[in-house]
Amino acid sequence: MNKTVEHYISELLFLHDCVILPNFGGFVGNPQSAKLNKTTGILSPPSKQILFNSNLKTNDGLLITHISNQEGVTQEIAKQNVITFANENNNKLAASKALRIDKIGLFTLGKEENIIFLQDSANNYSLDAFGMKAATNKTISRVNEEEEKVVSTIQNIRTQNRNTRAFLKAAAVIIPLVALSYFSISQQDRINNAYTQMATLNPFTTTEIVEEIIEMPMGEEIATPIITQQHTFYIIAGAFSKQRNADKMMAKLKKQNYNTKILAGENLIRVSYNSFTNKEDALLALKKIKQENPSAWLLTK
Repeated sequence: MNKTVEHYISELLFLHDCVILPNFGGFVGNPQSAKLNKTTGILSPPSKQILFNSNLKTNDGLLITHISNQEGVTQEIAKQNVITFANENNNKLAASKALRIDKIGLFTLGKEENIIFLQDSANNYSLDAFGMKAATNKTISRVNEEEEKVVSTIQNIRTQNRNTRAFLKAAAVIIPLVALSYFSISQQDRINNAYTQMATLNPFTTTEIVEEIIEMPMGEEIATPIITQQHTFYIIAGAFSKQRNADKMMAKLKKQNYNTKILAGENLIRVSYNSFTNKEDALLALKKIKQENPSAWLLTK
């Protein structure tokens, strides 16, 4: 082949939330929002956490079809290359207890023969983060002229008179100033949080914009846009290359009273059990469905 199997797995992880390597396991993507580390001040862009599920070994056709199209070979030849790659990985992992797949991550074999997976942090598979890099958030300190005068007055009091009564007078000025500074810092946190939400903006998705009014010291107000991305979450029962097989699966799910749909892709036809607008509801439903179909997975659109 012109390119390796791991290269094609990496390509598919940008576009899909589940990529299965037959006879080895499945890679499941979990989208993560942008995050601000308040300790280090580092703002991380949106990302996709990759989890490994060793139970997802059934061939769904996605990887093999993609390799067949990209390499210009038959699906049988593509399948043989995929199976060979999976067997090599299984043998390496069993022999050395450790395996690294380029651009994907590191696998280690535990004492109870369980596989522990650590994602390669050098690759960000979230399309929402295209062109974004981690940035350092610098805290802005705002001091107006009145506050500067108060600070100058306190310094003069301390210099000119060190007796107890002078310190009490200075304390009477310091306490309101500290309270005002604390208020400014708390408002700054809210501005930083708004900036974090703005960093997740993807110009290629539908968004709903709501304005939140942040009240600032001295009567100022700033209108800050909060962006909420709208997604639909589909629980996929199977992916098929032929329409008649997809129709059979859809008819079966309809008999079980699922709100099933057919989702057309570039090469495969996916059949869903149901769709949700809330991810938490989708994950709860997926957990229940996996009891009867371990190969079911979540597709985000």
